[in-house]
Amino acid sequence: MADAEGDWDMAEGRRAWGKVRQLPSGRYQASYILGSVRGGDQGTRYTALQTFDAKGDAWGWLDREHRLIDRGDWTPPIERFREAEEERQRKEVARQAAAAVPTIAAYGSQYLERGELAATSRDRYRQLFKFYILAEPATITRRGMVKGKPVAKHGIGGVRVTELTRADVRLWWQGLPVSTRESSCRQAYDLLRAIMNAAVEAEFIEVNPVQVKAATQAQASRERDLDPLPIEVLYAVAEQMPERWRLGVLLGGVLGLRSGEVRALQRRDFSLNGEVPTVKVHQSVKEAEGKVEIGPLKTARKGIAFRTLPIPAALVGDVRSHLREHTQLGRTGLLFWRTRDGGPVKSADWLRAFKNACKTVANHLEEDAVRRLEQSGEQESEESQRIRELLTGQGGYVFHGTRVTGLTWAYRLSGGNLRAVQAIAGHTSPKMALRYQRAEMDYLAAVAGNVSSMIEASTRKP
Repeated sequence: MADAEGDWDMAEGRRAWGKVRQLPSGRYQASYILGSVRGGDQGTRYTALQTFDAKGDAWGWLDREHRLIDRGDWTPPIERFREAEEERQRKEVARQAAAAVPTIAAYGSQYLERGELAATSRDRYRQLFKFYILAEPATITRRGMVKGKPVAKHGIGGVRVTELTRADVRLWWQGLPVSTRESSCRQAYDLLRAIMNAAVEAEFIEVNPVQVKAATQAQASRERDLDPLPIEVLYAVAEQMPERWRLGVLLGGVLGLRSGEVRALQRRDFSLNGEVPTVKVHQSVKEAEGKVEIGPLKTARKGIAFRTLPIPAALVGDVRSHLREHTQLGRTGLLFWRTRDGGPVKSADWLRAFKNACKTVANHLEEDAVRRLEQSGEQESEESQRIRELLTGQGGYVFHGTRVTGLTWAYRLSGGNLRAVQAIAGHTSPKMALRYQRAEMDYLAAVAGNVSSMIEASTRKP
């Protein structure tokens, strides 16, 4: 290749390739004429698309152009400018598109504001989202949580929905306090999975990355671990409750009501004078954003706005007594209420009283065992030990266990009729009712005894 022109570079004392001249503005312009170069027109002058502050900068541009020619990478400067501009525009479009994709924090917050969510569910989900998914510092100290410290080691709120990977989710799950707060961790996992399912439906992503085998094996609710209480223990716990709340334990344990449903019962809900005494369950206490209110059942959004349950005759006397002595006046008077303002009882107050009652019953069982040991040398039975552990172990028995008790009895006494259990519980599917196929050892022993009797009757010689 031959240079078509050349100027003297006075600073270097050598003949340079290309041409640099100073413009009237004081800036410098650089240009060159090509010989035979592929892609260029012979004899055409190519001028830099910009001018330069200093002469050295102009010569530097010419040097770079010359190297492109030597390597065979040269194209006209205007073409390179257009390609660079197109690339810049492509990157800007990609940047704007990426910025338009929400983060987990933004998308999750939007997901939690869906109108179909019940206030109590939204409040619970917000707590899980804030402390477990975003890993913000805890605001209280309780089992597995320390005020001022994050519950989760790895927050994923800053990750964009399209960039969340299975590895990210696995690392996040491994940083959760599963050993001390297994139920909450699983609920947080389910919430994250639901958020990302929404992202799939919105076509942000094609596959949900929330797939951690260890998480699916965790318990989402303590209900799965709770055994039902024997009937005599249920009544013993009820006797240790404050007198005005005693009936609530029996209603939960006999009729299988939820805590919020029990605390929302009103005088008008009971019909005791007909052939079959009944109670209409159509409301529940809702606690969200610091408010305690009475609202529709959690199943109302799925078509089950109420259920009417028959009251066993053995319980009617207790109901009549409570309506007479402890219920507020008027048709809408609450059966269980706060003495200071007449409002519904808070869940925390109700659970505290219930756990204290369970602890008292467990202490009585232990005292009885010690007394028998001293008097007759008889050791405490395994059943007594099991009941004591059930009442006080793992933070104590929770009131939802009375619902487990009632629905387990319903399943057993109905001969395993899932539809009957579903109707009593107010479940929206038989799958939920299947949870109450509970088999304690004493019941299994009774079944085994019946099988044994059948075998003996069949093999007995005449």
